[in-house]
Amino acid sequence: MESLADTLGAFSGIMFRLSALAFVLINGAAATAVFLTRDRQLVNRWTGRLLAANLLLLGTGLAAPAVASAMRLVVISALGTRHSRFAVDSG
Repeated sequence: MESLADTLGAFSGIMFRLSALAFVLINGAAATAVFLTRDRQLVNRWTGRLLAANLLLLGTGLAAPAVASAMRLVVISALGTRHSRFAVDSG
């Protein structure tokens, strides 16, 4: 059970890092494309798609680690309850 809690903790960190990296890469590529081409139509065409991608990354970057941390808390509390029952029964 403890390894499950550790795995959930590691998963939340990985999800945040990957989402942050994707956010930087996507927005960096968009900014580079705009500065290199100076095309206003490019901005008009891609703003909706970039907004959708940013909202998706916000959801995965914040919600997935929050859910994983909540699950980790449940595992830790269940593990703590189980250990305290064993301590009472054996004592």
